[in-house]
Formats: sequence, structure tokens, C-alpha cells
Amino acid sequence: MEPVHDRPTGDGGGGVAGPGARNRWAVLAVLSLSLLVVALDLTVLNVALPTLSTELDTSSVQLLWIVDVYSLVVAGLLISAGTLGDRLGRKRFLCLGFVVFGASSAMAAWATGPGMLIAARALLGVGAAIIMPSTLSIIRNVFTDRKERTVALAVWATMSAAGAAVGPAVGGVMIEHFWWGSVFLINVPIMVFALIAALALVPESRHPNPPRWDTVGALLSVAGLILLVYAIQHGGAEGLETQTVVTGVLGLLMLGGLVVRVLRVPDPLIDPGLFRNRAFSVAVVSVVLAMFGMGGLMLLLTQHWQFIGGASPMESGLRLLPLLLATMIGAPAMSAIVPRYGTRYAMMIGLGLIGAAFFVLVNVRPDTDYWVFAVALAGIGAGAGCAMTAASDAIMSTADADSAGGAAGIEETSYELGNGLSVAIMGSIASALFRREMDTSVPGVDERVMDAAREGLPNAIAAASALPGEAGAELKRRADEAFADAFGVTSLATGILLVVVAVAVAVLIPRGAGRQARDDGDGSGSPEAVDLAKP
Repeated sequence: MEPVHDRPTGDGGGGVAGPGARNRWAVLAVLSLSLLVVALDLTVLNVALPTLSTELDTSSVQLLWIVDVYSLVVAGLLISAGTLGDRLGRKRFLCLGFVVFGASSAMAAWATGPGMLIAARALLGVGAAIIMPSTLSIIRNVFTDRKERTVALAVWATMSAAGAAVGPAVGGVMIEHFWWGSVFLINVPIMVFALIAALALVPESRHPNPPRWDTVGALLSVAGLILLVYAIQHGGAEGLETQTVVTGVLGLLMLGGLVVRVLRVPDPLIDPGLFRNRAFSVAVVSVVLAMFGMGGLMLLLTQHWQFIGGASPMESGLRLLPLLLATMIGAPAMSAIVPRYGTRYAMMIGLGLIGAAFFVLVNVRPDTDYWVFAVALAGIGAGAGCAMTAASDAIMSTADADSAGGAAGIEETSYELGNGLSVAIMGSIASALFRREMDTSVPGVDERVMDAAREGLPNAIAAASALPGEAGAELKRRADEAFADAFGVTSLATGILLVVVAVAVAVLIPRGAGRQARDDGDGSGSPEAVDLAKP
């Protein structure tokens, strides 16, 4: 393991010094652009679903698979893909990801039916799973100076959040002005440019003496994560059905088997020593919870603005921009705070900001002014930027440069799990609260119509629009109030959780962890700085 204060002259083994290090900021620009596109594809379809349903004549199950298969494949492959990049060469693997992502984007854009689009989205997930950990592991190897690497990771975190935040806006613009396939086709020229730039600028690096490949561990990782994420997604949409429980239990059993194997075999898929480091483990959990604060909120806000406020898909997407702008402030701020004050305070600030922002949304009503949402989004964006940058710094500084891909895969998997859990848990809580608030019948509305309206806000709005006169207006008003109440309670619960976690971070992470003392002139810092690589 390496100390916190890496010298900018290279770090041995898989570290890079020379042309790649000299062009490191240009390399960062290429990596950031590719990550922006990959993150964008996580949310770009959120506003295109009605159009896809009509144009491709999809069933509800097919539509669900079109949306979910991307994140499902990404989550399952991240750890194995990161480890393979360490072995085969990170530049080579990154370029392979660009080719797969670009080709599958073209396939998705010209899909002639739901089956072809689902297959293309799955291949997009393969490309994304190759690209995402490669970007982090290359940053770890190119930026050998800790202070510069913290800045690079802040840019990386900003691009990751930016892609998810602008996805709905980009999707809305493309759908309103072009055809649905354009949301995928825009990826192709960007991937071509990224491939050419990567071939010219990114240095090759790999583990000099990689351990034997753990095939069984990789299979357990892929199958276990796919089953677990599927159970989370399916449970959020359908509730705790038998299928959800069975797949979730199978996924947990396989991941449990992976843990046992990692602890027992001489050459495991991932280094168990990473999790013995308290800062690394807490950082991974913090990533999950930072994403937990964002994923479900996007879902609830979009419904509030479109179904209650009547906003268009493009307007809903643009209203999320305060989240992006605040992330662009919060992430770079951490590049100054982490070296001076340490990981502990940076994570506390980030998670505390996200939690406090949710308290702003507790009293949301159907007619709440947009500025209230904008304030909350700014707080969540700034907090996410802080927490993600601090967590990435802790994770990637703990990992050995030779094995950076494996650590990057773990971090990226945490993002996917956090987002999936957020949508499933926050969505389920909000749905249950909505059904409870809609329990009382509305005068003049048939009970069968009420049963359909209780299934969710979109169903209630559709039912209300089909009813004449006062009955329709009253059902709409009741649904709006019920959703606002559910939104408020869900926000309160999420805010309390995140504040509690921020306090836990203060207790669990050692004081000064990740802090760099004043530089003594040789770039290495002072020996008093806390070493993140030691448990």
C-alpha cells in the first residue's frame, strides 16, 4: 500500500511517469467527457418513456427492461471489469469500452423493436461497465501527486453528477426537436472523438505482476450483483413479491459466497485488505448514501413537476440544473478542504448538507414555489459534490496504484447500489404513503376508478382527467395533496438518515485521516499526515 503523500515522480509498478503524466490534464478532459456521456445514459430515458411506448408499441414489462437493463448490467460487471483493466491494460480496456458504447448507441438509435432496444441497452451497459472503473484507475495512476489527484477526482465527481443531472434535460430537448433515437445517437460522435483522443493522449498502464484470475469469484460477483440489483429494482416497482424475495436472497447468498472466497483463496478477485481500512469502508458506505439522497428524489421531483405542475419533460429536466451548478461548486471546494482538514470533515459536510437539504422539502405542497426546490437541489448538489469527492479520494488513495481498477469497480458499484436503493426505497415509501392518503373515497367517483387512482400519481391524474366536472377536479386535488404529503414524509425520513450517517462518519473515521500537512518542499508532505493506506 502507498502512503497518502505520493510523490509526483511516479509510484512504481503500474504508476505512470513521463508523457502521460505530463499530459495529465488533457487525459483528465478525455476521461471526464466519456464519463459525462456514460452517466447521462443513466437518466436520459426518464422523459422519453411515453414516446418510446407509443413509437415501439412496448408492453409495460418491455418498457421496464428498456430502462433497467442498462444499470443492471453496469452494476453486475463493474468489479470484474475494473480488475480486468488492471490485468489487460487500462488504456486498452478504456478504448474497448468506447468502441462497445459507441456501437451499441448506434444500434439503440436505429432499433426496430423493443427486443432490439433492450439488447442494445444491455450492450451499452457492458461498454459503460468497462469505461467507468477505467476512468478512475487511470486518474489514480496518472495523477501521482495527492493534491493534484484530489482536484482531478473533484472534476471526475462533478462530471458523474452532471451527466445524471442533465440527462432528463438532454432527453427532453432531443425528444421535442428530433425522434426518440436521437437520445442515443448523440453518443456516437462523442465516443469516436474520445477514442481518438485516448489513443493519442492516455498512457498505458497495468499491474506488472497480476495475480491469477479468479474465475469463480468473478462469476459470483456478476451473478450476485445482477440478482441483487434486479431484486431492488423489481421490489421498488412491484413490491415484495415472491420473485423479488427469491432473487434478492439468491443474490445475497452469491455475494456471501464471494466474501467467503475472497477471505480464503490466495488470489481473490478483490483485495480484502481494502475493507480493513476504516476510511475506505466508511467512504464506500458514504458513496451509497450520497447517491441514495439523489436517485429517488429525481423520481419524485419529476412526478411533482409534470403531473401536479404540468411541466413539459424539457422543463422538468432544466429545473434540475441547480443540482448540477451546486455540484460544480461543492466538488472543487473539497479539493482544497480534504488536504487541509482531512476526509472526515469533508464527508461530514457533504452528507450533512444533503440531509439538511431534504428538510427544506418536508413542507412541500402542490403549489410550492420553484425557488424552494431550487434551494434544496443546490444543497443536495453541493453536498453530493463534497461527499463524492472526499469518498473517491479516500478510496483511490487507499488502493495500491497497481490494483486501482478493482477499487474503482467497488466505488462505482456503490454508486449503482445507492441509486437503485434510493429509487426502490424512497419510491416504495412514497407509494405506500400515497395509497394511505388516498384511502378515503371521493364523492362521485366509482370505487374501481378509486382503486386505479391509488396505484400512483400518474394513474390518479389520468383517472381524474377522464372524469367530468367536480368529481374529476376533486380527485385531482386529493391526489395532489396526497402526493405532497408522501413527498414531505419521505424527505423527512431521508434527511434524518443522512444526518445520522454524517454523525457516524465523525465517530468512525479517525481524526485527520487523509489530511496532508504543509508541504516541506519535495512534494511529499510532512510525516505527521495520517496514512489512509493503514487501517
